[in-house]
Amino acid sequence: MDIIPRSAWGAVPPAKPITDPWSPWLGGVAVHHHGNSYPWPWDSYYMENHEDCFGQVREVQQAKMADGYDDIPYNYLVCHHGGIFEGRGPKVRSAANDTKTPGANQNYFAIMGMAETNDTPTQAMVTSIRELIGHLRQYEQAGPRILGHRDLDPDSECPGNLYPNVGNGSLDPGPIPDPPTPAPHPSLTIQPRSQWGARPARAVERVDPGVRTGFTVHYSAGPPTQTPRQIQNYHMDSNGWDDIGYNFLVDTAGRVYEGRGWYVLGAHAAPHNTTHIGVCFIGQDGQATALTATAIRALYYRANAITGKTLAQTWHGGLSGQSTQCPGSALRAWVQGGMQGDDLPITDGTGDPHGGMTSVRTVAAQQSAVNGLGHSPQLTVDGIWGPLTDAGVRWLQTKVGVAADGLWGPATEAACKAFTGDSSSGGMSSVRSVAAQQSAVNGLGHSPQLTVDGIWGPLTDAGVRWLQTKVGVAADGLWGPATEAAYNAYLDEGARLAVDGVFGPATITATQRAIGVTADGAWGPASVRGLQRHLNTWSGAGLTVDGDMGPGTVSALQRHLNRMVNAGLTVDGAWGPATIKALQNALNLARL
Repeated sequence: MDIIPRSAWGAVPPAKPITDPWSPWLGGVAVHHHGNSYPWPWDSYYMENHEDCFGQVREVQQAKMADGYDDIPYNYLVCHHGGIFEGRGPKVRSAANDTKTPGANQNYFAIMGMAETNDTPTQAMVTSIRELIGHLRQYEQAGPRILGHRDLDPDSECPGNLYPNVGNGSLDPGPIPDPPTPAPHPSLTIQPRSQWGARPARAVERVDPGVRTGFTVHYSAGPPTQTPRQIQNYHMDSNGWDDIGYNFLVDTAGRVYEGRGWYVLGAHAAPHNTTHIGVCFIGQDGQATALTATAIRALYYRANAITGKTLAQTWHGGLSGQSTQCPGSALRAWVQGGMQGDDLPITDGTGDPHGGMTSVRTVAAQQSAVNGLGHSPQLTVDGIWGPLTDAGVRWLQTKVGVAADGLWGPATEAACKAFTGDSSSGGMSSVRSVAAQQSAVNGLGHSPQLTVDGIWGPLTDAGVRWLQTKVGVAADGLWGPATEAAYNAYLDEGARLAVDGVFGPATITATQRAIGVTADGAWGPASVRGLQRHLNTWSGAGLTVDGDMGPGTVSALQRHLNRMVNAGLTVDGAWGPATIKALQNALNLARL
């Protein structure tokens, strides 16, 4: 199957690097058509000469970027000749699936059939879309679902006349054959924090890799459906930690996620956090797979290479001073047996993660600021933290008169503005343009709708503060990485419930999903037991798991909600509208 690369159809670069969380294995593929959204100099989207389709793809990118998108929003486009054009490609999250369904963009590739509303899809188009879906399943971790855009956005008619193909099976590639014999040295890739939407750390304490002596395996003790971001929320909001506690996390599919990374002090097993790298399996005892073991083993050998020594293979409960069953009997036995498994090299997709702070200004914006003050040689503005960027930020800090610690926090931001005479008090566009902020505010239902004109003013400032309150971050009017991460969490994982104090089927279903029990909308003893286990794991409630939703369980839930979302509840064990509203708010923010 031939895919026409971006370079061949003349794509322009994205307006900014796109690093939104991306997990297509949780969903699959959403099919679109062009429709009649824009005026074109032709009556039909079907061109006689295939060469003319290249210009049409360029027109789509230009029109969408003029509407405020950072790039063409589709992962791929397919013309009526059967040509497959690379849009965002397989490694970047789509932006075409709207936000009415949680996870629509994060969990689904977007494939656009280049057809207008009245065009009939050609067999060549249908065949190429089917082959592309098979390719994405086999090689790019696409999930099994094939939906039309209208299935994710009930207000849309998209994909027009392609929609019958979505339902009749003609786009389904059928069973995926075994992949070809792998190359002698396949590898795993660490997904960086930006890819899973991590919140910025409140503080960063670096550790020289030379002081590491051990490698410690944990489990989360929660359902394997948990995301790293949900675990980070527990650690930061319930435990009050500066960041997620683990250095890395691994799920049942063997995917590896950067937590604090190789060079940052963890918070996983005091007093061993400096000496031991902590890796957490996302799941419970007995749920780790062979893929999990392979990934943890790969991390272990990568850790040995980074530290220049053979680290002790340890498990959480086996460290001195640790009274815990973590990581469960199965993983404990695996570690005790020498962490046996396949050997795969691991690619560190995180760049050099051991420095910097992005809660105020992105790495790229810091690099631009350093260059703007005359640093020589000029830094490459690539958004990757490394020794040159670290030295450049320290140089800037010395120049503007603050402690040269390499961490761009509020003090550095204020000093830099004072030094440059920047008196602006509104907005921050280093993460998202003003127009994109205005569009996001409107998308969450702000009334009255903001004018999307890219101009910062009092109404936009108020709208951004309204959005920040809605997604659970400080309402300071500055759209930085913290707001971006919270906004993505709200769209991708938030339940989007009406906060009405009614414990109805929608709220029950969202609660059941969050605590890892059957999501059927019926609240009974099995759901209560799941809630009790959840509170015991994530809030240290010490409840008896008996399925009784009595005052003790309600009080534990109230204490948990006060920690996670500052609910301000009176801990009285009374199950009523105030507690339910706090629960709904926590579910909306993915912070139960």
